[in-house]
Amino acid sequence: MSDQLAELKQIRQELAYIARALSPWIEMAEMCQRYGVCSKTLLAMERRGDIPARVRGRWNRAEVMQAETA
Repeated sequence: MSDQLAELKQIRQELAYIARALSPWIEMAEMCQRYGVCSKTLLAMERRGDIPARVRGRWNRAEVMQAETA
């Protein structure tokens, strides 16, 4: 039974990952993880123009990906 619960937990985590990847928006936690920085550093990066500006408190995934490849 515990194997089934562990498998179910893994499936839920994978689905959550896929849902985040399909979302056009990136939240603060994902951006921090993406760049390996804390929220304070991330906001400083935004002020300096190192990353795109937020829209309603979150980042547009397409803009972030475009900035990363530029």
